[in-house]
Amino acid sequence: MTSTLAALGEFFVIGLLTPLTAACVLPLYPAFIAYLASAGDGDKARSPATLGLLVVAGVLTFMTLMGLLVVMVLGDSFRVVVEQISPVAFAVMAVVGIVLATSPGGFSRLPNVEPPHLNYPTASAFGYGFFFGAIIIPCNPATLTLFFARSTAILPGLDTQIEAIAGFFAFGLGIGAPLLVFAFLSQPVSQQVTTTLARYSKPINRVVGVLLAIIAIYYLLFIFHVIPGTEGLQPPVELPT
Repeated sequence: MTSTLAALGEFFVIGLLTPLTAACVLPLYPAFIAYLASAGDGDKARSPATLGLLVVAGVLTFMTLMGLLVVMVLGDSFRVVVEQISPVAFAVMAVVGIVLATSPGGFSRLPNVEPPHLNYPTASAFGYGFFFGAIIIPCNPATLTLFFARSTAILPGLDTQIEAIAGFFAFGLGIGAPLLVFAFLSQPVSQQVTTTLARYSKPINRVVGVLLAIIAIYYLLFIFHVIPGTEGLQPPVELPT
């Protein structure tokens, strides 16, 4: 039986890596927060820290709603459906990993989604967080694919539907954590950090791609035995499932 705390911790770490490895989105974040703060909300300005909290609230709202939707729609068939799509999830993960390892900028050709700009900075900040998945997918599908694939392996092992929803919440909390830190930092410091991460995006993507491909191939060969003749193979090491 999967340890709930370990599972939630893993989802949080995957979420934490999501914005930190999104080279084409992350450098825009400090400037976006600064723009919202300077624009004010009518005649009343909002601090970057407040706007950062609203971004995180948007991320958590979206991920919690996604968890509720998955659990409520699937109901009692949740475990069965998730287990059936697991091989597909890890196959997609393998493809993403291979693309990143061989062509780190391969996904940069996908169209980008602009952050929502509404009439009020507070609404824009919340909307940015709520739609962060759509904004980040074109340039960083790696960690989102990892979350989806690992979810199919971990969620059926959790004891209750509440724990499954908590998994989505933990992932959203991980996504929001770096964004909140950058909101509390001064703009020059946060801009410097995000620019440095963007500068080394290619080697980071290569390493992430290799790791994703290895993990995906491991599951496809030793856990799901999708290749004929691999039913009797024993894994060289035991990975958590």
